[in-house]
Amino acid sequence: MRNVRRFYDCSTAHLPEETAQAIEDGLFAKSPTMLSEYGWLFSVPETLADLPEGVNCDAFKRVMALAMDAGCDCVLFDRDVPPVPYLEAFDW
Repeated sequence: MRNVRRFYDCSTAHLPEETAQAIEDGLFAKSPTMLSEYGWLFSVPETLADLPEGVNCDAFKRVMALAMDAGCDCVLFDRDVPPVPYLEAFDW
């Protein structure tokens, strides 16, 4: 067995400012696995129903759904990743 994981690389611009601030302040319903000045790493649940009840951010759920569809174990929200046209981008 190899110790390899797939992750979905995503711009932090695909999250609203309120969500980003909640993550930074430790108030978001799902805690990141890792966080740094560049962004956050989150584990991907088996299904969206497995997300904590307080995750009310549709943008976060859309990214998690894309990561699940791609067979990823994690999502890396990174400020240096360019936004993609198929996801809403927030200007903050």
